[in-house]
Order: sequence, then C-alpha cells, then structure tokens
Amino acid sequence: MARQIEMTADNGSNPFATKFIRPGAIPYLFPRGITADSLATQLQSQQWRGSIIGPHGSGKSSLLTALTPHWEALGRVVVRQQLHGGQRALDWKSLHVRQWTNRTLVIIDGYEQLSSWQRFLLAVRCYLRGAGLLVTAHGPVGLPAIFTTKPSLELALGIVQQLLPESDDRITPADVAQAYTAQHGDLREMLLRLYDVFRARE
Repeated sequence: MARQIEMTADNGSNPFATKFIRPGAIPYLFPRGITADSLATQLQSQQWRGSIIGPHGSGKSSLLTALTPHWEALGRVVVRQQLHGGQRALDWKSLHVRQWTNRTLVIIDGYEQLSSWQRFLLAVRCYLRGAGLLVTAHGPVGLPAIFTTKPSLELALGIVQQLLPESDDRITPADVAQAYTAQHGDLREMLLRLYDVFRARE
C-alpha cells in the first residue's frame, strides 16, 4: 500500500478507511459461474498445487482470505506468508517447515518477488513434506492457474456499493470511474483515493 490511513475517531465512519477495505472485511465478489467452493475443489483436483494470477491491487489477497475457510473445510492446514516490496526471501522460521505434512497447504502471497534460489528451496521442501503450494503472482510462474483476477469498472462499482452506507450519495458512480481510471485499475489504490473524496464531503 502506498500510504497508511491513520485510524482515528474522526475517520471511523469513513467507509473507505483501512479497517473496512482490508482483505476479508467485505465479501469477495466472484464472477458469474465461479464460487469459492469451485475454486477450492479445483485446487484439490490439481494435487494442491496452483497459482492465482493478476495485477497489483486486483484482489488476489482478498481472494485468498475468502478461500481459506473452504480449504480448511477440505482438511487442509493453511500456512500463509505475504511478501512485501522487494522481499526476496521467505521468513522460514515463521513458516514452521518441520510441522508441514501432506495436509499442509503453503500459501505465498507475492511469490514473484522471491529469488530463484528461494523458489527452489520452497519447491523442494513442499515436495519432501508432501505439502501443497499455492502462490499469487502478477504473471505465470510455472504453477497451474486456478484463477486470474481481472479488475474492471463494474467490479469497482460493486465493491464501492458494498462499502457505502445505504442511501449515502457522497460518492457517485462518476467518482468511482474517475478514481478507477486515475489508479489504472488498481482497486486498492482506488479505494484509498475515494477515502479522500469521501472525507472532503463529510
């Protein structure tokens, strides 16, 4: 995230504050014909190996959060790590590799940032332990894709509709379209931009 919004009493009612837009705070909007169950079982059919592909800010982390309970319902023990800008290595200690089994699903959010050596180590350790591996990346990384996130203005409008209080007209569809275009389809940055618009109209 490019900047942090301070959570104070005077912005607690702003529907675009970080506590309302973090992954899992609102229901994930699946495309028609796609459900959390269908994606969860698809990964299962791929021997628990796969990837979620999409540009920055397109909802990959939110999708992971939405899918995790479904994988757990299928008996997986989820171990997840999110990488941030320029992070080339995994925090192996926090991953507790020695506890991995054939019921473990390792999820690496931001996989493309890892060095080739780190990717190799991860693959070997998953293989030796029988663990599944799911990653998110901006493009193909050699693991079969289970879903590609595709931001659109229609999706942006749907997300904003979920966030806005009923009958609140301080943010208009035109505002959403302008913010979406200005942020080049980055949904998270679009929402942060709308935070400022909403606050200016309070």
